[in-house]
Amino acid sequence: MSRIFPSRVAQSLLLGVAFALLASPRAQCADEDPRAEMHLLAKEITALQKFLLTDAEFTASKNDAEIKKSLDSLNEHLGYLGKKSFTEDPALKANLSLLQQHLSDATRSFREGGKSYSRQMMQSSLQMCIACHTRRKAADFSWPEPDAKDIPALDRADFLFATRQFSKGKELYEAAISGFPENRTSQWSLRRAMASLAVFYARVSEDPKGGAEYFAKLASMEKLPIYLKQESSSWAKEFAAWAKEAPKATAAKATEASLLAEGKKLLRHDDFTMVSELGQSFHVRRLRASALFHRVLELPGGKSPSKAAALLYLGQIYPRISSNMFFRFGEMYLKACITEYPKSGSSKACYVALEFITAEGFSGSSGTNIPDDEQVELMRLKRIAY
Repeated sequence: MSRIFPSRVAQSLLLGVAFALLASPRAQCADEDPRAEMHLLAKEITALQKFLLTDAEFTASKNDAEIKKSLDSLNEHLGYLGKKSFTEDPALKANLSLLQQHLSDATRSFREGGKSYSRQMMQSSLQMCIACHTRRKAADFSWPEPDAKDIPALDRADFLFATRQFSKGKELYEAAISGFPENRTSQWSLRRAMASLAVFYARVSEDPKGGAEYFAKLASMEKLPIYLKQESSSWAKEFAAWAKEAPKATAAKATEASLLAEGKKLLRHDDFTMVSELGQSFHVRRLRASALFHRVLELPGGKSPSKAAALLYLGQIYPRISSNMFFRFGEMYLKACITEYPKSGSSKACYVALEFITAEGFSGSSGTNIPDDEQVELMRLKRIAY
């Protein structure tokens, strides 16, 4: 059993990742300013998007040369960024490394004849940006919207979230839910829209009162499937409990220790050893805790035990957040923990967690079948951790 790469709107290719990388103020302080290289990336994305819109165009032999040229150029620009930028933030470094490998695999697949699979991989890159984009509050900003008229509304909403146009994306997610079942939105897509809105209320706007009201309304919608109503009810209760909490210290006064303690308190009864009903009752708390742990990483200063612990918690939270938006981010943060804090207790704990989620990701009815390249990577990381 192999992991599936979800297909997404073509115009989002790498674009969201570019914004995610630019979003970190630390990345632009000590490192080379990446914006010029990002403009070159955007140029190649524009050149590729007309082929990515349909499988027929992407697989047509007449387009091979132009597609290969753009793929090679994207690999080149990402390689340059890996050497010159984002060396100060372990999470962003790991994110860029994962993206580089992802693009390299897609390019190799295209050259070896797996063009349709390569197209799916290229479109899935959107998932690598949303976690970074929603990790701290920020105002919306303007970016050209996808111009293809046939792009599904939820794919357009994903694009808007990836480019920090949260208000517009929120409207599309809400419309998809309110228009069910007349709009023929699938139940899987309904769940995806719900999860995106939970991210909005918990991490983007930090509005527990608004989240409680919205998900309580969903829980009362007769036309929604029962299991989604039950999940909405669980989330509404979490938001309502959060809204009743006393105000916390201002961000300016927060320390690594205080943020870490607050996040750990939210998760104190959570169980990372299995996937269970706790996914419903801890969903909002996991989103809240993830935001706190990201703030630990963003505070000034070098490596610290608190930052190592934050990476460990993020690595365990993301595989358990019931949202496909956070594509492979659990692996990203666990690998960052291992490589940034080698031979430490946190590094060993991160390796154990990585080994567990990797085995879980490649398990199915035929057993656990971890590909050879994944096993080699685990062995490499184990040597670093131990």
